[in-house]
Amino acid sequence: MEHVDKGKESSNSDNEVEATNSPIICGLPDDISLMCLARIPRKYHSVLKCVSKRWRDLICSEEWICYRRKHKLDETWIYALCKDKSKEIFCYVLDPTDPIRYWKLVGGLPPHISKREGMGFEVLGNKLFLLGGCREFLGSTNEVYSYDASSNCWAQATSLSTAR
Repeated sequence: MEHVDKGKESSNSDNEVEATNSPIICGLPDDISLMCLARIPRKYHSVLKCVSKRWRDLICSEEWICYRRKHKLDETWIYALCKDKSKEIFCYVLDPTDPIRYWKLVGGLPPHISKREGMGFEVLGNKLFLLGGCREFLGSTNEVYSYDASSNCWAQATSLSTAR
């Protein structure tokens, strides 16, 4: 049995290496594949990430972002922080190039920051940053959270030097 498990481990690592070394689009050099895929509008990137692990890794990579920026293919989206009647914060995004203009909810905002007051808000490249703010009954905080539009997830970022 031990021999079979080792074979499975070897097979899994071989598949990972093969997936990394395989072309992005079969039959095309990777630079041509990147040139083609980078022209697909940002609103379809979540679908492209579902094609394969290799495509997902490409679309979430710095190479992808730099290529789109260099060739003026990156698209500007508009972000908004809004509060509802219960003072809970929600983040929305708008694609101004979409003919059907609607605000889309950006999910996954960490729940413990959804009730903060006075947060700073900045977008740099493909990331949205929420800076500091006041926590109810606890005063101001130096915490920073970032939303990565490429991977569609929130993460805690490097804290501010002082609470704000």
